[in-house]
Amino acid sequence: MTAPDLPASDRHQAAPWFIGEGVVLIVLAGLAVALPIVAGVAGALVFGWVLILSGVMGFASLLGSRRHAHGLWSALSALVALAAGALILWRPIVGAAALAIFIAAYLLLDAVALVGMGLDQRHRHAKGWVWLIVSGAVDVLLAGLIVAMRPLSDTVLLGYIIAFDLLIGGIALITLGLAARKA
Repeated sequence: MTAPDLPASDRHQAAPWFIGEGVVLIVLAGLAVALPIVAGVAGALVFGWVLILSGVMGFASLLGSRRHAHGLWSALSALVALAAGALILWRPIVGAAALAIFIAAYLLLDAVALVGMGLDQRHRHAKGWVWLIVSGAVDVLLAGLIVAMRPLSDTVLLGYIIAFDLLIGGIALITLGLAARKA
């Protein structure tokens, strides 16, 4: 059984949102290319804050639940998130170098999602699906580059990889939006 195709009017209404998001991603890519160290450190700082918030929420959940099935493991998980986040915030350049490995993992997972979305769009006979698959393939190549250059993956490389991924994602969304606008 196949998923129902969206009516053309729904695709047409979504087009400006795809195009707008694509333009924002391309502008952010330009900023990341112009300031690769800033982009690399910013990526590390955002990740550090996400870990801190995750740890705080883990402890809040643990304290808010009287009968927690795995209290010790939940506390350990929250503590690890807090410690890792604090270390990244304390030394963001070192965190950016370590974050390169995490970004490689993200790029691989994002590639799977993009290829899956592209194949779904192809199945729905939508135009622009090729760019989603191209974006996924680029993500795989970038992840491979990070792994191959592991000792050299410092904040500058991280900044350029973030910029390139934003650029390809922006192009994919604009292309998808333009195709949806013609629907």
